[in-house]
Amino acid sequence: MENSVQIAGLHFAYPGQPPFISDFSLKLNPGSRCLLVGANGAGKTTLLRIFAGKHMVGGKDVVRILGQSAFHDTSLTCSGELAYLGESWSRAIGCAGEVPLQGDFSAEHMIFGVEGVDPDRREKLIDLLDIDLEWKMHKVSDGQRRRVQICMGLLHVFQVLLLDEVTVDLDVVARMDLLSFLMEECEQAQDTTPNS
Repeated sequence: MENSVQIAGLHFAYPGQPPFISDFSLKLNPGSRCLLVGANGAGKTTLLRIFAGKHMVGGKDVVRILGQSAFHDTSLTCSGELAYLGESWSRAIGCAGEVPLQGDFSAEHMIFGVEGVDPDRREKLIDLLDIDLEWKMHKVSDGQRRRVQICMGLLHVFQVLLLDEVTVDLDVVARMDLLSFLMEECEQAQDTTPNS
């Protein structure tokens, strides 16, 4: 069985800084759930961004997601197999680079602009996140904007999902609904994974 996430001898430093990740290795099997815990500023977001292919590190075999180079193989994120929800919530990161989420356009324009989506899944996420498709993205609250971005990030069925403080701007009910959805997704994935 191939690992969903495989990190081999990762070293990372920002320019002009000493390395804060040294000789880090990790293997996660399909169906695994992993919680990354650490103090503020310890490098959790940086590590998740490396996993998501947003930083180039070493060779193509250092960070492999679903058997592919996280940084070099953009088909991972374009297909939705690798989903990363984090970053500034004023921008969505996708295949075309950064897409602003604060312009004079509707939530419907954003959500229905994602191609190759199962309509039933899209409707389920819109209902789950209580999104009003008429919301104008430059007039909504941070929590409403986050709901739209989470919806967009989950429209494709993912195999590896990286979450970085995804529930920060959500109310308690929305947090519980989202976490229940993610648990259900994980359980369904485990049921369909060979040898799980």
